[in-house]
Amino acid sequence: MRMGRAAIFVSLALGISTAPAVHAQQAAVMTTPQHIETTHTFLVTWGHQRWDDLRTVAADKVTVKVGPGAYTLEPGAQKSDVRLTLPFRGLSTVRTDGRITGVRVDDLALKLGDTEMRGPGTIELTEENGVFRVTGVTATAQ
Repeated sequence: MRMGRAAIFVSLALGISTAPAVHAQQAAVMTTPQHIETTHTFLVTWGHQRWDDLRTVAADKVTVKVGPGAYTLEPGAQKSDVRLTLPFRGLSTVRTDGRITGVRVDDLALKLGDTEMRGPGTIELTEENGVFRVTGVTATAQ
């Protein structure tokens, strides 16, 4: 909150504090939910093949289902049968019985060999003690 000199003088003279307004502004600042942040980190690090960063948000083995096929992503072994092509778009929470179980991605591009497929997908998550990890990816091939 920015105040001019005259406003500060009047505030001090009248004993008016601006602290509550500042605290209200800070409380109104939105933070990204942890499951969305985890998913975003997963997608960016997978797309750039930053394996060490990928291990911090993914399970040891992540199953990637593309259409009828299933592939494996192993961040610790720096191995992926399928690649994510950036960019991706549109992240939204998936809930089952009120619990967060994943994040839907509106536009996801996966590359299998020389073939690239685009379409919607879901990043499957598990939560333990408030920490989310990616356990699977399901994509609709188009």
